[in-house]
Amino acid sequence: MCTVTYIPTAKGTYLTSNRDENVSRSSAIPPQTYSRNGNTLLYPQDVQAAGTWITLKENGDAAVLLNGAFADHIRKPGYRKSRGLVLLDLFEHSHPVEAFAGEDMNGIEPFTLILFVRKKLWECRWDGVNKHALQLDPLKPYIWSSSTLYTDKAARQRKQWFLEWFSSASPVNTQKIVAFHQNAGKDDKWNGLLINRENKMRTVSITSVFSSNDHSTIQYLDLNSNSTVSAAISSPKNRKETRLSRIFWTLKKAKIRLSHWEYWPSWALYGPLLPWWCWLSIRSRSLFFFSAANPGIEHAGFIQDRKSNIYKLIPPQYYPHTILYKAGTPLRLLLKDLDEQKWRLPLIAKPDIGEKGIQVSLIESQEQLKEYAQYTQVDFLLQEFISYPNEAGIFYYRIPGERKGKISGIVGKEMLKVTGDGHSTIEMLLKQNDRFVLQLQALRKIHGAYLQTVPEDGISVTLAPYGNHARGAKFIDLHSHITPQLTEAVDKICQQIPGFFYGRLDIKFSTWEELAEGKNFCIIEVNGAGSEPTHMYDPSHSLFFAWKEIIRHWTLMQRISCANAKKRGLRLMTLREGLRLLKARFGYLKLLKKSYPHRAHEKDAKSDLLQQ
Repeated sequence: MCTVTYIPTAKGTYLTSNRDENVSRSSAIPPQTYSRNGNTLLYPQDVQAAGTWITLKENGDAAVLLNGAFADHIRKPGYRKSRGLVLLDLFEHSHPVEAFAGEDMNGIEPFTLILFVRKKLWECRWDGVNKHALQLDPLKPYIWSSSTLYTDKAARQRKQWFLEWFSSASPVNTQKIVAFHQNAGKDDKWNGLLINRENKMRTVSITSVFSSNDHSTIQYLDLNSNSTVSAAISSPKNRKETRLSRIFWTLKKAKIRLSHWEYWPSWALYGPLLPWWCWLSIRSRSLFFFSAANPGIEHAGFIQDRKSNIYKLIPPQYYPHTILYKAGTPLRLLLKDLDEQKWRLPLIAKPDIGEKGIQVSLIESQEQLKEYAQYTQVDFLLQEFISYPNEAGIFYYRIPGERKGKISGIVGKEMLKVTGDGHSTIEMLLKQNDRFVLQLQALRKIHGAYLQTVPEDGISVTLAPYGNHARGAKFIDLHSHITPQLTEAVDKICQQIPGFFYGRLDIKFSTWEELAEGKNFCIIEVNGAGSEPTHMYDPSHSLFFAWKEIIRHWTLMQRISCANAKKRGLRLMTLREGLRLLKARFGYLKLLKKSYPHRAHEKDAKSDLLQQ
């Protein structure tokens, strides 16, 4: 309300305000939506007077207030209404400029009101005696300085800073504009854009509004707490189209799933291959021929196997420190263990019996840990978070009786993340990628209103830090990394896991070179007979390639299982035992899906996911 810039661009219009206040004045309430006279407005609110100095309307109109008119004035006692409330009264009208002309301003302290209404720019001033309304060129940039704080000379100097910056700032975005409002004239604490006048009067916040045909956003930087809040507002047209939009996105998701086999449900992908499964069953004389593929793992690791038991088989130097907890474990016991183990957040929480990434959560605070422990109805693991930069799934197999095992595939993983452009909300960015569109419903449950925040230009936001295809990760076939050295290193590790012959190792590691040397890596999980050859999910592969890989790995699994059964004198699972196992799996899956309602974490809990 003391320094304002207006910047038009091809993408939309920016109005940005520095608020200079007495240090004794309370901090404002960050931007929220309010309903006034049938209009939806978005603005930060002054705690003392309940008004505002900058606001957005649902149709993209914007307004910003400056103290004073043309020159400094002597304050009079007993003004009948705050200027911030006058701004709201005028702006709630469909024609704010006409409302200004007709409003009785007697008893109101002088002010300047910048109005961007229906793509037209107006400068409205009340000098305490007369009103002045001037229409400006909306295609030109402008800067205003409050006459109550800045002399004409200071205002001219600030204009010079602005024009010099603007001539070299293309392309403009919110991040660059806010940086200008923070740094211009930074050596001048009296007349720079960020002032501190003897610790009595200083700049307390920077608020930047972006208005375009599609959407409007506001970013509020509280300089006292050094915190940023971003919010968006939709137009009436967008809200009227909500039902149509829901239909559109439903059809779009259906089209994405239909045209990309990697998103097909399991029955559609595997159904056509059932004859081959039946043929392998006939050869093995067991419909559940996989049951001896990994004698050291419960049910060979096909389904209903406990991760905690598998970790006991792995040499401890190879996997993250992990603790098993029973469902219902109170928070105090969890915190006690964290203290004793000297663990630091974040941690990974996941069910002991996993199922396609369901209930796998990144725990960044005690509040999130409390919520996870309170709602989950299944036994779970807390695991040290591993920060190695690379993650891959390495599919390994060894034929019983052979000295060396082999790698049949490697999959790399790109986590679900978006990169900000300075004005689009996270949800808007997600909608630009087909893969992410399919995750929107789940992400809304997890992140809630956080998806309506606006990342700065170039800032990446990771929304699902898990290498799981069902959680939006992109899988990439990295078979080119299969080398004799890497195969030897992986085989050496796997042969130290008793009774493990077939499955996938999910590994985080520093570099491929060090992994091949057996250095700087960590096994996140070992998956057994239920493992998919996930390299087949690379979007560049065809459905026929996927079917070929499934058949190849089923055949390997059947060969390994039958060889183990013969060599070790094991009995393959009977039909009755297999059906009982499937029944237990479906019951557990139902419990798993309903037992943990994800909550929308607050923005500060997400700040650690922001990465350059």
